[in-house]
Amino acid sequence: MKQLLALYQYAAGLNRRTLALGIIGSVVAVGLVATIVWAPTERATLVVTLVSPVLAAVVAAVFLDWWNRRRV
Repeated sequence: MKQLLALYQYAAGLNRRTLALGIIGSVVAVGLVATIVWAPTERATLVVTLVSPVLAAVVAAVFLDWWNRRRV
């Protein structure tokens, strides 16, 4: 598995941090979607209510960071 990730990292031209963030983000996203789909309605609503502002802030921060790096 480690060799497969190393080959993918090399082929995509990613550094270790970007690859790790991508993997962690994917796992978290799958967990959230699974919770929302399979949880009872009340729990899914609570998860969406708590996660939405945090997710919006993370997406905005990543976009602003990307935008500032692109402009330099």
